[in-house]
Amino acid sequence: MVEDRKPSQPFAKGRGNDFCRGCHGRNLFSALDLGDLPLANELLLSKEDVIERFPLHLRVCQDCGLGQVADVVTPERIFRDYRYLSSISSTFLEHAETFVAERVKEAMFAPGDWVLEIASNDGYLLKNFLKLQIKAVGVEPAENVAALSRAIGIETISDFFSSHLAKELIQDRGYPKLIIANNVMAHVPDLDDFLKGLKVLCGPETKISIENPSLSNILMEMQFDTIYHEHYSYLSAFAVARLGALHGLHLNKVERLPIHGGSNRYWLSISTRDALVDTSVDTMIEFELTNGLFDSCTWDSYSRRVSEVLENFVVWLRETKKLNRKVYGYGAAAKASTILNTIGIDTDLILAVADASLEKQGRFMPPHGIEIISPKTLYFEQPTDVIIFPWNISREIASILRENLGKQTRLWCAIPVLHEIEVS
Repeated sequence: MVEDRKPSQPFAKGRGNDFCRGCHGRNLFSALDLGDLPLANELLLSKEDVIERFPLHLRVCQDCGLGQVADVVTPERIFRDYRYLSSISSTFLEHAETFVAERVKEAMFAPGDWVLEIASNDGYLLKNFLKLQIKAVGVEPAENVAALSRAIGIETISDFFSSHLAKELIQDRGYPKLIIANNVMAHVPDLDDFLKGLKVLCGPETKISIENPSLSNILMEMQFDTIYHEHYSYLSAFAVARLGALHGLHLNKVERLPIHGGSNRYWLSISTRDALVDTSVDTMIEFELTNGLFDSCTWDSYSRRVSEVLENFVVWLRETKKLNRKVYGYGAAAKASTILNTIGIDTDLILAVADASLEKQGRFMPPHGIEIISPKTLYFEQPTDVIIFPWNISREIASILRENLGKQTRLWCAIPVLHEIEVS
Protein backbone atom coordinates (compact mmCIF):
# COMPACT_ATOMS: atom_id res chain seq x y z
CA MET A 1 0.00 0.00 0.00
CA VAL A 2 1.32 3.43 -0.98
CA GLU A 3 1.05 5.96 1.86
CA ASP A 4 2.12 9.47 2.81
CA ARG A 5 3.06 10.57 -0.70
CA LYS A 6 3.36 14.30 -1.26
CA PRO A 7 3.51 15.22 -4.93
CA SER A 8 2.46 18.69 -5.96
CA GLN A 9 -0.35 19.08 -8.46
CA PRO A 10 0.57 21.47 -11.29
CA PHE A 11 -0.48 24.99 -10.46
CA ALA A 12 -0.80 27.38 -13.39
CA LYS A 13 -0.87 31.15 -13.16
CA GLY A 14 -3.83 32.49 -15.10
CA ARG A 15 -5.71 29.19 -15.29
CA GLY A 16 -9.38 29.73 -14.58
CA ASN A 17 -8.85 33.43 -15.17
CA ASP A 18 -7.11 33.98 -18.51
CA PHE A 19 -7.62 30.51 -19.96
CA CYS A 20 -9.90 27.54 -19.30
CA ARG A 21 -8.62 24.78 -17.03
CA GLY A 22 -10.59 22.27 -19.09
CA CYS A 23 -10.12 22.98 -22.79
CA HIS A 24 -7.44 25.72 -22.51
CA GLY A 25 -9.59 28.10 -24.54
CA ARG A 26 -9.60 31.83 -23.79
CA ASN A 27 -13.29 32.48 -24.30
CA LEU A 28 -14.19 32.96 -20.63
CA PHE A 29 -16.72 35.45 -19.27
CA SER A 30 -17.35 36.75 -15.75
CA ALA A 31 -20.32 35.01 -14.11
CA LEU A 32 -20.08 36.14 -10.45
CA ASP A 33 -17.38 38.09 -8.61
CA LEU A 34 -17.54 37.55 -4.83
CA GLY A 35 -14.44 39.62 -4.07
CA ASP A 36 -11.47 38.61 -1.90
CA LEU A 37 -12.42 35.95 0.66
CA PRO A 38 -10.61 33.67 3.14
CA LEU A 39 -10.38 29.95 2.43
CA ALA A 40 -13.74 28.46 3.37
CA ASN A 41 -12.47 25.45 5.32
CA GLU A 42 -9.34 27.00 6.79
CA LEU A 43 -10.85 27.43 10.25
CA LEU A 44 -8.98 29.56 12.75
CA LEU A 45 -7.39 28.15 15.90
CA SER A 46 -7.81 31.51 17.65
CA LYS A 47 -9.44 34.86 16.96
CA GLU A 48 -5.97 36.36 16.59
CA ASP A 49 -4.87 34.12 13.71
CA VAL A 50 -3.58 35.86 10.59
CA ILE A 51 -6.20 35.77 7.84
CA GLU A 52 -5.34 35.65 4.15
CA ARG A 53 -7.86 36.54 1.47
CA PHE A 54 -7.86 35.44 -2.15
CA PRO A 55 -9.97 36.42 -5.20
CA LEU A 56 -13.10 34.32 -5.64
CA HIS A 57 -14.47 34.97 -9.10
CA LEU A 58 -16.59 32.48 -11.05
CA ARG A 59 -16.04 32.44 -14.79
CA VAL A 60 -17.63 30.24 -17.47
CA CYS A 61 -15.95 28.96 -20.61
CA GLN A 62 -18.15 29.49 -23.65
CA ASP A 63 -16.21 26.84 -25.58
CA CYS A 64 -16.55 23.81 -23.28
CA GLY A 65 -19.13 25.01 -20.72
CA LEU A 66 -16.91 24.62 -17.66
CA GLY A 67 -17.47 26.94 -14.71
CA GLN A 68 -14.27 27.74 -12.82
CA VAL A 69 -12.37 29.96 -10.43
CA ALA A 70 -8.74 30.93 -10.85
CA ASP A 71 -5.78 29.01 -9.43
CA VAL A 72 -4.96 31.09 -6.35
CA VAL A 73 -4.29 28.47 -3.65
CA THR A 74 -2.56 25.10 -3.96
CA PRO A 75 -4.48 21.87 -3.25
CA GLU A 76 -1.83 20.97 -0.64
CA ARG A 77 -2.82 23.97 1.44
CA ILE A 78 -6.53 23.25 1.18
CA PHE A 79 -6.69 19.48 1.49
CA ARG A 80 -3.74 18.25 3.56
CA ASP A 81 -5.51 19.24 6.79
CA TYR A 82 -9.20 18.94 5.96
CA ARG A 83 -12.06 19.33 8.45
CA TYR A 84 -15.04 18.04 6.48
CA LEU A 85 -16.31 14.55 7.37
CA SER A 86 -18.98 12.94 5.22
CA SER A 87 -20.11 10.55 7.96
CA ILE A 88 -21.51 13.44 10.02
CA SER A 89 -24.65 13.47 7.88
CA SER A 90 -27.15 10.61 7.91
CA THR A 91 -28.35 11.87 4.52
CA PHE A 92 -24.92 11.29 2.96
CA LEU A 93 -24.60 7.89 4.63
CA GLU A 94 -27.96 6.76 3.22
CA HIS A 95 -27.02 8.09 -0.22
CA ALA A 96 -23.78 6.10 -0.18
CA GLU A 97 -25.46 2.92 1.01
CA THR A 98 -28.10 3.21 -1.71
CA PHE A 99 -25.44 3.73 -4.39
CA VAL A 100 -23.62 0.55 -3.41
CA ALA A 101 -26.84 -1.46 -3.15
CA GLU A 102 -27.83 -0.38 -6.67
CA ARG A 103 -24.49 -1.50 -8.11
CA VAL A 104 -24.79 -4.89 -6.40
CA LYS A 105 -28.34 -5.26 -7.70
CA GLU A 106 -27.00 -4.70 -11.21
CA ALA A 107 -24.63 -7.64 -10.64
CA MET A 108 -21.72 -5.38 -11.52
CA PHE A 109 -19.12 -7.32 -9.57
CA ALA A 110 -17.51 -10.73 -9.96
CA PRO A 111 -14.96 -12.48 -7.72
CA GLY A 112 -11.62 -10.70 -7.86
CA ASP A 113 -13.02 -7.32 -8.88
CA TRP A 114 -11.98 -4.25 -6.99
CA VAL A 115 -13.37 -0.74 -6.52
CA LEU A 116 -11.48 2.55 -6.35
CA GLU A 117 -12.83 5.71 -4.77
CA ILE A 118 -11.03 8.98 -5.39
CA ALA A 119 -11.34 11.39 -2.44
CA SER A 120 -12.76 8.68 -0.19
CA ASN A 121 -12.93 10.96 2.87
CA ASP A 122 -13.53 9.00 6.09
CA GLY A 123 -14.69 5.82 4.33
CA TYR A 124 -18.39 6.61 4.57
CA LEU A 125 -19.05 5.01 1.15
CA LEU A 126 -16.38 2.32 0.80
CA LYS A 127 -17.31 0.69 4.10
CA ASN A 128 -20.45 -0.59 2.34
CA PHE A 129 -18.25 -2.68 0.02
CA LEU A 130 -16.28 -4.20 2.91
CA LYS A 131 -19.33 -5.89 4.40
CA LEU A 132 -19.99 -7.41 0.95
CA GLN A 133 -16.40 -8.69 0.80
CA ILE A 134 -15.65 -6.62 -2.30
CA LYS A 135 -12.11 -5.23 -2.35
CA ALA A 136 -12.19 -1.45 -1.97
CA VAL A 137 -9.34 1.06 -2.07
CA GLY A 138 -9.58 4.75 -1.26
CA VAL A 139 -7.42 7.69 -2.27
CA GLU A 140 -7.60 10.52 0.27
CA PRO A 141 -4.94 13.27 0.53
CA ALA A 142 -6.03 14.59 3.95
CA GLU A 143 -4.02 12.43 6.35
CA ASN A 144 -6.23 13.26 9.34
CA VAL A 145 -9.27 12.04 7.39
CA ALA A 146 -7.51 9.06 5.77
CA ALA A 147 -6.59 7.82 9.25
CA LEU A 148 -10.30 7.57 10.11
CA SER A 149 -10.88 5.46 7.01
CA ARG A 150 -8.01 3.12 7.82
CA ALA A 151 -9.33 2.70 11.34
CA ILE A 152 -12.43 0.96 9.99
CA GLY A 153 -10.40 -1.35 7.77
CA ILE A 154 -10.32 0.45 4.42
CA GLU A 155 -7.04 0.50 2.55
CA THR A 156 -6.46 4.20 1.98
CA ILE A 157 -3.69 5.88 0.03
CA SER A 158 -2.70 9.30 1.36
CA ASP A 159 -2.17 11.07 -1.93
CA PHE A 160 -3.69 13.33 -4.51
CA PHE A 161 -5.04 11.33 -7.42
CA SER A 162 -2.88 11.75 -10.53
CA SER A 163 -1.98 9.96 -13.75
CA HIS A 164 1.25 8.86 -12.05
CA LEU A 165 -0.65 7.22 -9.19
CA ALA A 166 -3.07 5.67 -11.69
CA LYS A 167 -0.17 3.93 -13.44
CA GLU A 168 1.06 2.54 -10.12
CA LEU A 169 -2.41 1.22 -9.28
CA ILE A 170 -2.71 -0.50 -12.66
CA GLN A 171 0.69 -2.09 -12.25
CA ASP A 172 -0.15 -3.39 -8.79
CA ARG A 173 -3.82 -4.36 -9.19
CA GLY A 174 -5.04 -4.24 -12.77
CA TYR A 175 -8.15 -2.39 -13.89
CA PRO A 176 -10.84 -1.63 -11.29
CA LYS A 177 -14.40 -2.61 -12.13
CA LEU A 178 -15.73 0.65 -10.77
CA ILE A 179 -14.16 4.08 -10.19
CA ILE A 180 -16.10 6.41 -7.90
CA ALA A 181 -15.29 10.11 -7.95
CA ASN A 182 -17.91 11.87 -5.86
CA ASN A 183 -17.44 15.59 -5.27
CA VAL A 184 -13.79 15.53 -6.30
CA MET A 185 -13.54 16.48 -9.97
CA ALA A 186 -14.53 20.01 -8.94
CA HIS A 187 -11.63 20.06 -6.46
CA VAL A 188 -8.89 19.42 -9.04
CA PRO A 189 -6.87 22.32 -10.48
CA ASP A 190 -5.26 20.18 -13.20
CA LEU A 191 -8.23 18.56 -14.95
CA ASP A 192 -5.99 17.33 -17.78
CA ASP A 193 -3.99 15.10 -15.47
CA PHE A 194 -7.09 13.99 -13.53
CA LEU A 195 -8.89 12.86 -16.69
CA LYS A 196 -5.69 11.31 -17.99
CA GLY A 197 -5.50 9.27 -14.78
CA LEU A 198 -9.10 8.11 -15.21
CA LYS A 199 -8.33 7.00 -18.76
CA VAL A 200 -5.26 5.04 -17.56
CA LEU A 201 -7.42 3.16 -15.03
CA CYS A 202 -10.35 2.59 -17.34
CA GLY A 203 -10.32 -0.93 -18.79
CA PRO A 204 -12.85 -2.40 -21.24
CA GLU A 205 -15.26 -3.26 -18.41
CA THR A 206 -14.52 -0.33 -16.11
CA LYS A 207 -17.30 2.11 -15.30
CA ILE A 208 -16.68 5.59 -13.92
CA SER A 209 -19.20 7.33 -11.71
CA ILE A 210 -18.67 11.05 -11.12
CA GLU A 211 -21.01 13.04 -8.87
CA ASN A 212 -20.95 16.78 -8.44
CA PRO A 213 -23.41 19.60 -7.75
CA SER A 214 -24.36 21.05 -11.11
CA LEU A 215 -23.53 24.49 -12.44
CA SER A 216 -27.16 24.80 -13.51
CA ASN A 217 -28.27 24.57 -9.87
CA ILE A 218 -25.92 27.38 -8.90
CA LEU A 219 -27.64 29.50 -11.52
CA MET A 220 -31.26 28.41 -11.22
CA GLU A 221 -31.48 27.72 -7.48
CA MET A 222 -29.35 30.66 -6.27
CA GLN A 223 -26.75 28.30 -4.81
CA PHE A 224 -23.93 30.84 -5.01
CA ASP A 225 -22.76 29.82 -1.53
CA THR A 226 -21.35 26.62 -3.06
CA ILE A 227 -18.68 28.73 -4.76
CA TYR A 228 -15.40 28.63 -2.81
CA HIS A 229 -11.71 28.29 -3.51
CA GLU A 230 -11.49 24.52 -3.10
CA HIS A 231 -14.09 24.16 -5.88
CA TYR A 232 -11.82 24.94 -8.80
CA SER A 233 -14.46 23.77 -11.32
CA TYR A 234 -18.26 23.74 -11.66
CA LEU A 235 -19.51 20.96 -13.86
CA SER A 236 -22.20 20.64 -16.47
CA ALA A 237 -23.15 17.73 -18.72
CA PHE A 238 -21.94 19.78 -21.68
CA ALA A 239 -18.52 20.24 -20.06
CA VAL A 240 -18.12 16.64 -18.90
CA ALA A 241 -18.99 15.36 -22.38
CA ARG A 242 -16.56 17.77 -24.09
CA LEU A 243 -13.67 17.30 -21.69
CA GLY A 244 -14.12 13.55 -21.37
CA ALA A 245 -14.01 13.18 -25.15
CA LEU A 246 -10.67 15.01 -25.24
CA HIS A 247 -9.25 12.12 -23.21
CA GLY A 248 -11.04 9.22 -24.87
CA LEU A 249 -13.76 8.96 -22.22
CA HIS A 250 -17.38 8.89 -23.31
CA LEU A 251 -20.32 10.25 -21.33
CA ASN A 252 -22.95 7.51 -21.51
CA LYS A 253 -25.57 8.59 -18.99
CA VAL A 254 -26.54 11.47 -16.68
CA GLU A 255 -28.63 10.98 -13.56
CA ARG A 256 -30.18 13.88 -11.68
CA LEU A 257 -29.88 13.46 -7.92
CA PRO A 258 -31.33 15.40 -4.97
CA ILE A 259 -28.14 15.07 -2.90
CA HIS A 260 -26.25 18.29 -2.08
CA GLY A 261 -29.25 20.33 -3.18
CA GLY A 262 -29.12 18.97 -6.72
CA SER A 263 -26.27 16.99 -8.25
CA ASN A 264 -25.56 15.13 -11.46
CA ARG A 265 -24.12 11.66 -11.64
CA TYR A 266 -22.10 11.21 -14.82
CA TRP A 267 -21.37 7.69 -16.07
CA LEU A 268 -18.34 7.38 -18.34
CA SER A 269 -16.43 4.59 -20.03
CA ILE A 270 -13.77 4.24 -22.72
CA SER A 271 -16.18 2.83 -25.29
CA THR A 272 -19.82 3.26 -26.32
CA ARG A 273 -19.63 0.33 -28.74
CA ASP A 274 -21.35 -2.15 -26.44
CA ALA A 275 -24.03 0.17 -25.07
CA LEU A 276 -26.06 2.97 -26.58
CA VAL A 277 -25.64 6.43 -25.12
CA ASP A 278 -28.62 7.09 -22.87
CA THR A 279 -31.07 9.79 -23.96
CA SER A 280 -30.39 11.54 -20.64
CA VAL A 281 -27.15 12.96 -22.04
CA ASP A 282 -28.78 14.95 -24.85
CA THR A 283 -31.71 15.86 -22.62
CA MET A 284 -29.46 17.34 -19.95
CA ILE A 285 -27.30 19.25 -22.42
CA GLU A 286 -30.40 20.70 -24.09
CA PHE A 287 -31.70 21.75 -20.65
CA GLU A 288 -28.44 23.57 -19.92
CA LEU A 289 -28.42 25.38 -23.26
CA THR A 290 -32.08 26.36 -23.06
CA ASN A 291 -31.65 27.90 -19.62
CA GLY A 292 -28.74 30.10 -20.64
CA LEU A 293 -26.07 28.31 -18.66
CA PHE A 294 -23.37 29.52 -21.03
CA ASP A 295 -24.86 32.96 -21.73
CA SER A 296 -23.11 35.98 -20.17
CA CYS A 297 -26.35 38.02 -20.12
CA THR A 298 -28.03 35.35 -17.99
CA TRP A 299 -25.20 35.54 -15.47
CA ASP A 300 -25.28 39.36 -15.40
CA SER A 301 -28.87 39.17 -14.19
CA TYR A 302 -27.93 36.45 -11.73
CA SER A 303 -25.16 38.58 -10.21
CA ARG A 304 -27.65 41.36 -9.48
CA ARG A 305 -30.04 38.92 -7.79
CA VAL A 306 -27.22 37.56 -5.60
CA SER A 307 -26.48 41.09 -4.40
CA GLU A 308 -30.13 41.56 -3.46
CA VAL A 309 -30.24 38.29 -1.50
CA LEU A 310 -27.13 39.22 0.48
CA GLU A 311 -28.30 42.79 1.18
CA ASN A 312 -31.66 41.56 2.45
CA PHE A 313 -29.94 39.02 4.70
CA VAL A 314 -27.77 41.71 6.32
CA VAL A 315 -30.81 43.93 6.89
CA TRP A 316 -32.60 41.05 8.60
CA LEU A 317 -29.62 40.31 10.86
CA ARG A 318 -29.36 43.94 11.97
CA GLU A 319 -33.07 44.32 12.58
CA THR A 320 -33.12 41.07 14.56
CA LYS A 321 -30.21 42.33 16.65
CA LYS A 322 -32.15 45.51 17.49
CA LEU A 323 -34.96 43.34 18.83
CA ASN A 324 -32.45 41.71 21.25
CA ARG A 325 -32.95 38.29 19.74
CA LYS A 326 -30.17 35.70 20.03
CA VAL A 327 -29.13 34.57 16.56
CA TYR A 328 -26.85 31.55 16.12
CA GLY A 329 -25.77 29.57 13.11
CA TYR A 330 -25.69 25.82 12.57
CA GLY A 331 -23.15 24.13 10.34
CA ALA A 332 -19.64 25.59 10.03
CA ALA A 333 -19.67 24.56 6.39
CA ALA A 334 -17.95 26.19 3.44
CA LYS A 335 -21.39 27.49 2.47
CA ALA A 336 -21.48 29.47 5.72
CA SER A 337 -18.03 30.89 5.06
CA THR A 338 -18.95 32.12 1.58
CA ILE A 339 -22.08 33.91 2.80
CA LEU A 340 -20.63 35.39 5.99
CA ASN A 341 -17.45 36.59 4.33
CA THR A 342 -19.20 38.04 1.30
CA ILE A 343 -21.56 40.17 3.41
CA GLY A 344 -18.81 41.16 5.89
CA ILE A 345 -21.14 41.14 8.89
CA ASP A 346 -20.53 42.76 12.26
CA THR A 347 -19.10 40.26 14.74
CA ASP A 348 -22.05 40.42 17.12
CA LEU A 349 -24.83 39.65 14.63
CA ILE A 350 -24.29 35.88 14.84
CA LEU A 351 -23.20 34.84 18.33
CA ALA A 352 -21.71 31.44 17.42
CA VAL A 353 -22.01 28.62 14.90
CA ALA A 354 -22.72 25.09 16.12
CA ASP A 355 -21.35 22.03 14.36
CA ALA A 356 -21.51 18.33 15.18
CA SER A 357 -17.99 17.67 13.91
CA LEU A 358 -15.36 17.36 16.62
CA GLU A 359 -12.86 18.37 13.90
CA LYS A 360 -14.40 21.87 13.88
CA GLN A 361 -15.50 22.53 17.43
CA GLY A 362 -13.30 24.99 19.32
CA ARG A 363 -12.15 26.70 16.14
CA PHE A 364 -13.36 30.00 14.69
CA MET A 365 -14.93 31.07 11.41
CA PRO A 366 -12.71 33.44 9.43
CA PRO A 367 -12.40 36.37 9.45
CA HIS A 368 -14.87 37.46 12.11
CA GLY A 369 -13.76 35.03 14.80
CA ILE A 370 -17.23 33.55 15.27
CA GLU A 371 -16.73 30.60 17.60
CA ILE A 372 -17.68 27.08 16.52
CA ILE A 373 -19.49 25.36 19.38
CA SER A 374 -21.01 21.95 19.95
CA PRO A 375 -24.74 21.34 19.43
CA LYS A 376 -25.01 20.66 23.16
CA THR A 377 -23.68 24.15 23.91
CA LEU A 378 -26.14 25.61 21.41
CA TYR A 379 -29.04 23.95 23.21
CA PHE A 380 -27.82 25.34 26.53
CA GLU A 381 -27.68 28.89 25.10
CA GLN A 382 -31.35 28.73 24.08
CA PRO A 383 -31.15 30.81 20.88
CA THR A 384 -34.22 32.60 19.59
CA ASP A 385 -33.16 32.08 15.97
CA VAL A 386 -30.87 29.58 14.23
CA ILE A 387 -29.66 29.94 10.65
CA ILE A 388 -29.01 26.54 9.09
CA PHE A 389 -26.19 27.06 6.61
CA PRO A 390 -26.05 23.52 5.08
CA TRP A 391 -29.41 24.00 3.35
CA ASN A 392 -28.87 20.77 1.42
CA ILE A 393 -29.55 18.82 4.64
CA SER A 394 -31.72 21.46 6.32
CA ARG A 395 -34.62 19.10 7.00
CA GLU A 396 -32.36 16.64 8.75
CA ILE A 397 -30.82 19.40 10.89
CA ALA A 398 -34.12 21.19 11.51
CA SER A 399 -35.70 18.04 12.95
CA ILE A 400 -32.80 17.65 15.39
CA LEU A 401 -32.93 21.31 16.41
CA ARG A 402 -36.69 21.30 16.88
CA GLU A 403 -36.43 18.23 19.10
CA ASN A 404 -33.78 19.85 21.30
CA LEU A 405 -34.82 23.52 21.24
CA GLY A 406 -38.59 23.32 21.09
CA LYS A 407 -40.99 25.35 18.99
CA GLN A 408 -39.98 28.73 20.41
CA THR A 409 -36.78 28.85 18.36
CA ARG A 410 -37.17 30.02 14.78
CA LEU A 411 -35.19 28.08 12.18
CA TRP A 412 -34.00 29.72 8.97
CA CYS A 413 -32.15 29.14 5.69
CA ALA A 414 -30.55 31.97 3.72
CA ILE A 415 -30.65 30.20 0.33
CA PRO A 416 -32.22 30.72 -2.19
CA VAL A 417 -33.60 33.66 -0.19
CA LEU A 418 -33.97 34.00 3.58
CA HIS A 419 -36.91 31.87 4.66
CA GLU A 420 -38.17 30.23 7.82
CA ILE A 421 -38.22 26.43 7.96
CA GLU A 422 -41.38 24.81 9.22
CA VAL A 423 -40.96 21.46 10.96
CA SER A 424 -44.02 19.39 11.79
